[in-house]
Amino acid sequence: MKKQVLFVLILLFTFKVSAGDRQKQEIDSLISKAREFESKGEFLSQLEIALKAIDLSNLYNSDEGRARSHFSAANALVNVGVFEEGLKHLESIEPTKYYKETILMQSEVHRVRGRAYTKLRLYKQAIREYRLQLGCIKNLTGEKQTISYLYTYGNLGTVFDHTEQLDSLQKYIELQLEVLQSFGEESAAAMFLGAYNDLGQLYIKKEDYAKAKQYLNKSLALIEKYKIPVFYNTYTFLANLEKKQGNHQKALAFHDKSLANMREVGDRNALRNTYRYLSDYFREYNLNKTKANEYELAFSRLNDSLEKENRQVIDIALNQILKSKDKESATKVSQSLTVSVTVSILLAMSVTFYVWRSRRNRKILGQKEEALQETESINRELTEQIGENKFNSLIEMAKSNNPEFLTLFTELYPQFIEALKSFDSNLRSTELEFCAMAFLNFSTKNIAEYTFVTIRAVQVRKNRLRKKFQIASDADFNSWMRGLATTSDQPEVIGSLSRRVI
Repeated sequence: MKKQVLFVLILLFTFKVSAGDRQKQEIDSLISKAREFESKGEFLSQLEIALKAIDLSNLYNSDEGRARSHFSAANALVNVGVFEEGLKHLESIEPTKYYKETILMQSEVHRVRGRAYTKLRLYKQAIREYRLQLGCIKNLTGEKQTISYLYTYGNLGTVFDHTEQLDSLQKYIELQLEVLQSFGEESAAAMFLGAYNDLGQLYIKKEDYAKAKQYLNKSLALIEKYKIPVFYNTYTFLANLEKKQGNHQKALAFHDKSLANMREVGDRNALRNTYRYLSDYFREYNLNKTKANEYELAFSRLNDSLEKENRQVIDIALNQILKSKDKESATKVSQSLTVSVTVSILLAMSVTFYVWRSRRNRKILGQKEEALQETESINRELTEQIGENKFNSLIEMAKSNNPEFLTLFTELYPQFIEALKSFDSNLRSTELEFCAMAFLNFSTKNIAEYTFVTIRAVQVRKNRLRKKFQIASDADFNSWMRGLATTSDQPEVIGSLSRRVI
């Protein structure tokens, strides 16, 4: 009899181990597929598969699966610009046992969080994350350590480039070059190219044009030697070097080569930014008004197209997240149904008991009424706090040029958007965003800074909108926007904003 019991126990254990292996393989397969989509730049597909892996990990109660699939989802969301949800997924990783025991996962969480903060222009927070990552990398070994150092130095260089801390930027570019020596020039030609380009641009900013030329010549030699296909940055930096030295025709010739490569490799974001830059360049130096207008038109067309696509990408990503959350809620409801029935029966019995007792003790009901009033008061405070938090988020989105800005603004001020569209139902999203920032009382200088355009470009757009909406020349543009459509609570919000921003 004992042998039979032992045999059954061994059989059950073997079955459990076998089932666990199958479950792990199933989750690993999904995460591997998500990684494949990431390597191709197909981030929406990566997100879709990662969310499926999360659901499966929760179903099988897989700690490692939860950590790795949440990380994949976070990475995809940061890449498509849905930062808030991406950061939430990173937070979901940290309580897992796998995260606490795996140094590489800790390092990667700091890296992706740092990238999100960099894109949101929260540079101090980004630097903190990258330095925490460096602390993790010290405990790695071999190729994992080398590659992690390489990317972290690059990310820190990006932050210091954005914040114009040139000595720190130089330090991290040179550290990148030190790490790259272990790979060899041929196997890491594109990375060497990036480092030489960065040093060339750095020395242009430092006005050491001889050294800038030296490093950019190294870039040209690499492009020729290894037939590197993407090289438009090198020609852009060479154009910047010629411009700094007053050689506008040479600069424009390099920009033409840069544009040709952008078109060849299909980098439309780079094309859009260059069209805008060249339009301003031709106007600033009075080189060719016709050319300036051509580049302005090319920028507008491409910008509208890309914005539309970006909106669609974000909408799809958010819809995928909502579907995933709906599934999770439905599962929780299903799992708690039996518990709910039991609780309902117990509650019914309790109510009967308390009704009987209430005949003798009215004080209990009075206490309950007071507690209910207190709860309602807390709920009202929380509702007001949520509204304030949304408004604060709106301002941060405007300052960081976040693509979700218009979505949240429309949620908070639907009457204003409707009033604008009553003038012209075909208003572009860029026009709506511009008017929204004016409604929020941002100055011309603020709008230029947050949307990465010149002050003159903002003034030109204001003049165009004045004509479109027939705003009197002596009317204040922002005041006209604020007066267009307001509700009883909006003037107070606008007043508080004007004290913060202007």
